[in-house]
Amino acid sequence: MISHVQILEAAPLLESFGNAKTVRNDNSSRFGKYIEVFLEEGEISGAITSQYLLEKSRIVFQAKDERNYHIFYEMLAGLPSQQKQAFYLQGAETYYYLNQGGDCGITGKNDAEDFLHLRAAMEILHFTSDDQSAIFRVLSSILHLGNVYFKRYESDGQEVASVVSAQEIRVVAELLHVSPEGLQKAITHKVMETMRDKIYTPLTVESAVDARDAVAKILYSLLFHWLTERINAQVYPRQHTLSISILDIYGFEDLAFNSFEQLCINYANEYLQFFFNRIIFREEQEEYSREQIPWQDIPFSDNQPCIDLIATKPHGILRILDDQSCFPQATDHTFLQKCHYHHGNNPLYEKPKMPLPEFTIKHFAGRVSYQVYKFLDKNYDQVRQEVLDLFIQSKNKIVSNLFLAHAEVVGQQRGGHMRKSSTVTRKYQASTVSSKFQQSLLELVEKMERCNPFFVRCIKPNNLKKPALFENDLVSCQLRHSGVLETIRIRKEGYPVRLPFQVFLFRYKSLVGLQELPPPTGENCVILLSKLCPLRLGVCHVGVSKIFLKEDVYHLLECKLERSRHLAAVTLQCYTRMFFVRKRFVAFRNKIIRLQAQFRGFLTRKRYVKMKESLVRFRSLVHMYVNRKRYIKELTKREVVNVTHLVIPAELGVLLQIAGVRRELHSDCLALLQTPHIQEEAQLTLPLDINNYPFYRYVQVYFREPKFGMLMAPLESPLTRVDEDLKAEALELFIMVLRFMGDPHLNGAQENLFGNYIIQRGLVSPGLRDEILAQVVNQVWRNVNIDNSERGWLLLLGCVCSFSPSHKMDKYLLKFVSDHAPAGCQALLQHRLIQGNQKTQLGSGFAPETARTYPLSLLEWTANRKKANMALHIHCFDGRSFLCSVHSWTSGEDLAGDILRYRGASDWRGSSLFMKEHSQWVELAGHDYVMDLIADLELPPDFPKQKSYFIISAEDPTRVRANASLTLFGSGFESDEELPPSLPFSCRPAYSLPDSDGYFSHVESDAFSDGQTQRGMDRYLDSLFDSVLSDSSIVVLLSFDS
Repeated sequence: MISHVQILEAAPLLESFGNAKTVRNDNSSRFGKYIEVFLEEGEISGAITSQYLLEKSRIVFQAKDERNYHIFYEMLAGLPSQQKQAFYLQGAETYYYLNQGGDCGITGKNDAEDFLHLRAAMEILHFTSDDQSAIFRVLSSILHLGNVYFKRYESDGQEVASVVSAQEIRVVAELLHVSPEGLQKAITHKVMETMRDKIYTPLTVESAVDARDAVAKILYSLLFHWLTERINAQVYPRQHTLSISILDIYGFEDLAFNSFEQLCINYANEYLQFFFNRIIFREEQEEYSREQIPWQDIPFSDNQPCIDLIATKPHGILRILDDQSCFPQATDHTFLQKCHYHHGNNPLYEKPKMPLPEFTIKHFAGRVSYQVYKFLDKNYDQVRQEVLDLFIQSKNKIVSNLFLAHAEVVGQQRGGHMRKSSTVTRKYQASTVSSKFQQSLLELVEKMERCNPFFVRCIKPNNLKKPALFENDLVSCQLRHSGVLETIRIRKEGYPVRLPFQVFLFRYKSLVGLQELPPPTGENCVILLSKLCPLRLGVCHVGVSKIFLKEDVYHLLECKLERSRHLAAVTLQCYTRMFFVRKRFVAFRNKIIRLQAQFRGFLTRKRYVKMKESLVRFRSLVHMYVNRKRYIKELTKREVVNVTHLVIPAELGVLLQIAGVRRELHSDCLALLQTPHIQEEAQLTLPLDINNYPFYRYVQVYFREPKFGMLMAPLESPLTRVDEDLKAEALELFIMVLRFMGDPHLNGAQENLFGNYIIQRGLVSPGLRDEILAQVVNQVWRNVNIDNSERGWLLLLGCVCSFSPSHKMDKYLLKFVSDHAPAGCQALLQHRLIQGNQKTQLGSGFAPETARTYPLSLLEWTANRKKANMALHIHCFDGRSFLCSVHSWTSGEDLAGDILRYRGASDWRGSSLFMKEHSQWVELAGHDYVMDLIADLELPPDFPKQKSYFIISAEDPTRVRANASLTLFGSGFESDEELPPSLPFSCRPAYSLPDSDGYFSHVESDAFSDGQTQRGMDRYLDSLFDSVLSDSSIVVLLSFDS
């Protein structure tokens, strides 16, 4: 089916090319448009548009306060600057064809915006960019052609014309792709063909201007016709079905200067008025005949004599004009004299009292005087053969095709006319504009006669083009001249009101009190009418299915019906008002009762309030006391003693203040996941002699004083024997440990930062590591404050995740946590101590204890709080991904080895990781720790950490390092990979380690056993990674070369 949008968008397109501003209308249609809209199964299936008598003279001439066609101004306002330069276009005021009327703008019309709508309509109607460019090229050439000026000079004693603006000739020739010399000769010379040669006769300036204007008019006319045909080709129906036709044609015109176009327009309106009268009377006659009502001839104003005056053979005005157009020596004056001779005595024709070149016709709408200036030229409307040949040879396809099609039509007309001629020697008579217009008008009327016509009269409220202004004289004049008043008079002479029997009875039965509708017959209608008004002869007539009434009888019935309805409405309103008044009264009474009750209650409550006032004051004091006590309890919940007054380093204070308001990196990227796909294969067991190392022996041997237990005041000397240069720092560290465990004002982020600061001190100073561990162990021993103790164990776990105790303290600390650590924290402490000891043993035997480069990441702190293990998501370059368990002591080689072994690779030694941070790649050495990569990124810029030692590259590692096997991407590093969604989880606490005999040390975990006794390290390994905590956005990408 044809798109409805295409049919709708054709209207603004034709409006831009066919409408213009006149003195009476800012958007006057300057052509006749007949649209046939075809319907198929209730939907629009296509449309055909026909156009009649485009006002071509407007292209080259506009009266004062008028404009040329809208398209020129819209094109100049809306074309891009590049196209305007390509077409050599400037402002509208610079073109003769556009500035004759004065102001080039219209109030309330935006030409640039309308041009955008025009181009959108062209796109919808499938005009390609080349088609649009060709259209604007032709329009631009017309504007430049109007700026071609001539001057007079004498040649061989004759006055001839020469072109002054040769540049404009070259521009027009370039735009139309024709020869500049040929174009200049076409508008300055006339060609006469002889048997052997062509004779070029120079034209006068007036003739050259006419020739120039003729070229402009034929260009625009052919372009407008081509646009209409293109639109019809797009929306043409598949088959001719039922259709609705709409005729939009110019109205009657009486301007200050009326020329040939106004004569044709008014002739068309005269003929359509005649058709309107005929249709109205025919419908009247058919209505009366169908209802078998006697018909009497009613006199009316017939405009057939005016139509005969204009177009009847052989001496109608248009016929005389056609005959004069055939004589080479005929002029506008000879045409006017013949009109005076043949019609001087016609009452509808008036000659001027003064010898002026005009005549007056009395139309149905009034007198109109026509100036005969250039009547013959406008009627002839023929393009000289040399002009046709010039544009047919154009290299612009559209221009060439326009004139080629026009030449074929002219050739067919000539051939057909020569066949109809009775003699061979008779010269061909070219078809004129008036003859073609009359033929088109007859075809239009024939189409309308085959339809069921409806007439819409457009009435202009005022001549000032202003809204909300209604001129009575102007409107009544239009109603009279358009025949509307005459039609009303004609209908009034007969029976203007015609109602079907059923409608009449249903409408007026209530006036006589009928409840049920009687049978719809003429007799019942007459009986009902006789009860309502006195019947006189001729006031009504009964037809076959309708009753015909005079206007006065109908008004009488309507008045009675209106009074009856008014009485019914008043009665209904009375009862309605009574209902609402009664409803308001009841509501008001209820409100009074409620007000009385409220007032009594107010007095009672006032007495009660006075009695209660003292109690309220007492209760407020009690509440204040309870709330203050509760606040103090909350404040001291973690405090064993008040530690907030203890001094901490200024650097740490600034960092804590920033952490209180700063969002932690990756804080929104943590999730609980299922057991990872790949678990580490490390075997962890307690030493066989672990029971030989109780912590009190370490106190006796290595403490300065054999005193062990929780302290509530700062130390005066370190607990262990440290170097003299480290004593002050050890005492400062103990103050920080007291503040960390007892400060109630720390939030989660500040706890992490405080703990990392203490751990960083141990990483920087290896000699203080055992002292830090001893201080924390001392503070958690027999600590009855649960919250204070919980922070101590959390700090101890963070320390053993970052550095290992010395070999002197290793087994004592392992025995202590195995005996005294809380159930959830015990297994994690055992794991980290054993894993750190293994890392130390893997190094050289004489290497110092193991330590990481940076303190804990947010992932490690969160996992330690949750008493859970950690995992990272691994993505390989071949598209596979794995969920791998990690811990604080997992190195890059360990993690890469687990994956490579899982995938069947035998040689995994030396593998490591990359991490992508923004556009950079950070390389991790195989012996370095995975969590250091993340911790280095998360630590604040002002944190006193070591300088990053990781290797950074700006290129893709797959290009830079051919042997690279692993790559690590961090959350928020603008990873290009699509991250997998978080998996559901089941969280269970980590288990304690079994001792060398296979039994758990000190703490049983029967609450989590599955009912079947499972002994030794096998049970531990089966459950080690059942619960994990992983950053769902941290992605590890693994690749290996085959």
